[in-house]
Amino acid sequence: MIIVKMSGGLGNQMFQYALYRKLEHLGKEVKLDISAYQEKNAFRKFSLDIFDLSYRTANLQECRRLGECSYQPMDKIRRKVFGPKKSYYMENLDKGYQPEIFEMDSVYLDGYWQCERYFKDIQKRILEDFTFPGRLSDKSSELLEKIEHTESVSLHVRRGDYLNEATYKIYGNICTVEYYRNAILEMTALCKKPEFYLFSNDPEWAEETFGEMERMRIVKPGEERPDYEDMFLMSRCKHNVIANSSFSWWAAWLNQNANKKVLAPEKWFNNHLVTDVICDDWIRIKG
Repeated sequence: MIIVKMSGGLGNQMFQYALYRKLEHLGKEVKLDISAYQEKNAFRKFSLDIFDLSYRTANLQECRRLGECSYQPMDKIRRKVFGPKKSYYMENLDKGYQPEIFEMDSVYLDGYWQCERYFKDIQKRILEDFTFPGRLSDKSSELLEKIEHTESVSLHVRRGDYLNEATYKIYGNICTVEYYRNAILEMTALCKKPEFYLFSNDPEWAEETFGEMERMRIVKPGEERPDYEDMFLMSRCKHNVIANSSFSWWAAWLNQNANKKVLAPEKWFNNHLVTDVICDDWIRIKG
């Protein structure tokens, strides 16, 4: 059996699920460990149920047998004293794509697996799995109408948690204001009359920084609009400018415009050298 640990927000969960689906495609017995989201004080919530998915989940005993990865107090103590089991495999973020995991059995896989090479050969299946709910909130429906009838370009600006000290050391100062200005100039050269739609978890900052730019619309969040609708709307834009965020990565990857242009930062992390998060046909922009 192979167990894939689920962690992080929606975008990371989608990467982990895509790996799960690839392992299943290879004929492996595979399950998801979603226990991190079942804790009383869980920081994140399990978000994949917005999609109509079918998957198997591992129970506590299975997770203990392979990974000692449960969040029970005694398991935490045991890990601290004895360390992880040999069947526990942690993704090496400095190495990038690690195809050797496809040769493994009886293993607990802990990582993000942010690279399309893990599942590119089953792209059609992943696109089918990640079909968004058909009904949209009223504001999203209005915005979708505009997006579909313009040379729409999504810009995703991730702030919020990326400004926390610990997180900033990993992800901060990569997608700078200069990066977005360079991306806007590049997209203006690539497209005729692009209309920009900026999505951010800090719309006030976005308005102050980019609001006066020509053909720029700051998309304001609303209580009646679920967060995942931002990913859906970005995926329906003709082109995408992404942040170093799995949320906008998936929006760009799910974009089915045959002529799409995707602009991405030159690097993804400050503390890891891996760059194969960015797809080969995407354009890297300096920040």
